Amino acid sequence: MAKRAARKGYGPRGTSYTEMKAKDFADMIRKDMEDTIDADLNGFVRAVVNDLTSDSRKNGVSPVLTGFFASSWKADHNIIKKTDERKNFPQWAKIKTVTKGPKGSRYTVLAPGQKPLIKQRYPVEAKFKRNKAVFIGNAVKYSSWALLSPKSKIPDYLAGTSANNSMKAKIDRFFSDKRPDIRVGSDIRFRAFHEKRLEKEPGYSPQTSYKKS
Repeated sequence: MAKRAARKGYGPRGTSYTEMKAKDFADMIRKDMEDTIDADLNGFVRAVVNDLTSDSRKNGVSPVLTGFFASSWKADHNIIKKTDERKNFPQWAKIKTVTKGPKGSRYTVLAPGQKPLIKQRYPVEAKFKRNKAVFIGNAVKYSSWALLSPKSKIPDYLAGTSANNSMKAKIDRFFSDKRPDIRVGSDIRFRAFHEKRLEKEPGYSPQTSYKKS
């Protein structure tokens, strides 16, 4: 029976070898597409974190005093927890600050001779997949306040109005034919990769929601 099926050009369960080859080819194309989407997603995440790890006074994005906030951007499949304190990290704890101004309008500056340190504390691993939500946020305990700092250019960066750089530029670079819906609180959660899948994968329905944290 098997020999008869082979002579007629049939594979297991009556599937023709032509059909099997077509299926293998389709699977190969789909796998290649999925790999491309994942690569685009990881490139996008890495580029955004690199942009945020910068000084707003030097054509960057984040407000900087000691550099601890700017150094604490992180990407993960889980919501970023805001728990880190400068005093627990020696490289930043040793940077001295002083408080100035009258009561009611006091402000903090670096002590004489001190310099900020901006150094990415959480390297971005190429681990992100198209079928999981991705969060970009800051791990510093006071991050919600830092975002509201007058020195912060984060809102402009996210809105695409920054004169020097913006998330829009990164979206254009990695997702040129789609404009993802992005909402921001003290964390950044985006669905650029879901939009890419909607374009490339018929029948895909992302189970995601977006809210300010």
